Amino acid sequence: MEICVFEDEYFEYFLPLTYTRPIYELRLGIYTLRERLARLGVIKYFFTRRYLQNVFEEALQARGLRDIEVNPEELQDEVFIVNGRLILDKQLLSYLKDKYVKHEEFVFTSNNTLVAAKLRKTEIANYLENQRIRELLRLLKGKGLEFFEIEAKLLEFPWELIRDNPAYMIEDLESDRTFELLGEIAKTAVLYSKEKIHVGKGAIIEDYVVLDARKGPIYIEDRVLVKAHSVIRGPTYIGKNSVITEFAKLREGSNIGESCGVGGEVVNLIMHGFVNKYHEGFVGRSYIGEWVNLGAATVTSDLKNTYGTVRFEIKGERIDTGLRKLGSFIGDMVRTAIGTKIYTGKKIGVAAQLYGIVAVNVPSFTIYAKTLGAEPTEVYLDSVLRAQKKFMSSRGVDMSDSYKAFIKRLFEITEEERRLFGVKKGVFKLA
Repeated sequence: MEICVFEDEYFEYFLPLTYTRPIYELRLGIYTLRERLARLGVIKYFFTRRYLQNVFEEALQARGLRDIEVNPEELQDEVFIVNGRLILDKQLLSYLKDKYVKHEEFVFTSNNTLVAAKLRKTEIANYLENQRIRELLRLLKGKGLEFFEIEAKLLEFPWELIRDNPAYMIEDLESDRTFELLGEIAKTAVLYSKEKIHVGKGAIIEDYVVLDARKGPIYIEDRVLVKAHSVIRGPTYIGKNSVITEFAKLREGSNIGESCGVGGEVVNLIMHGFVNKYHEGFVGRSYIGEWVNLGAATVTSDLKNTYGTVRFEIKGERIDTGLRKLGSFIGDMVRTAIGTKIYTGKKIGVAAQLYGIVAVNVPSFTIYAKTLGAEPTEVYLDSVLRAQKKFMSSRGVDMSDSYKAFIKRLFEITEEERRLFGVKKGVFKLA
């Protein structure tokens, strides 16, 4: 089975997170959507936006996935294409595999959305690369293929990632992982429901740490350092080489990527790798991209004073999420100054720099400090590149030429959103 994963036009709903990754690289529970789809078999082909191709290939190769092709010009004579928004569960996995064996060609749809298809000798690469999925669906209907309408869960809105995160964490950890205490655990540490706690090799749990897995498992990967007096409640996942600072409070649903530093208080958040949040402050019910630095006392509000449901803006339309608690969606390479406060349900664009109180969605590559008397100002591209290179170097990661070109292209792509927001060019000045 030659499996091909594509993204459709819905990636726009997940900006700014999807400016820097295909939609199937978003995390839900402890896995990305791509990792869930890999349960079908080895994924050979990926389709995404052209400017992401080189950095995405580099990222996959860094994870040991080398026999892959991104945006190939042609596909094999027989290929199984899958929508990257599909949240693959075990029941649907079995159903798809059964249909694949029993049928020559077929198409799966859900509410008139292309979910998956087994195809032979068809030229579809251009449709997939350019997210022309609706056109492709019309083309397939015209070929007289066998269609099946199925119940499939497709990721539709960003807040679903936060809403469903704790439940998926519990399911992923309890069904896929074994729990062992392999690291160094201080005698004064307190472990509740020890059978649902994993401490990886080389990990260190210092004195008076509390690990409470009574409401969900706790999985601490290799070489994690949990400093003294921290309290961690499950479900929680902490990626390799991360550091949890003294007196930190990681509450239910804390989903931490590799090589992160976490302090203060967090609850039900998804944090990609290489994020600094070492200091006091609260980040709750939020999604944070890679290479983000949150200054001391940064807070993301996740509850309105009215206790009403949070409205979230997508493509200019404010949509009721149905959630009473929802924090921020913070793109890659964002920096916040000390004492930054971000209002409920806000989006912070790639490489934005924040000061003071933030009550609006902030465009990418924008310095925002309205409450300090400054106009929104475009970040100098050279400044972003220099800072990012230093950040990556501090974690032992080299900035490749592809990554540098990628940042430059992102700067161009996001120019229109800055113009519409009224971001000025020139030197940033406080009043």
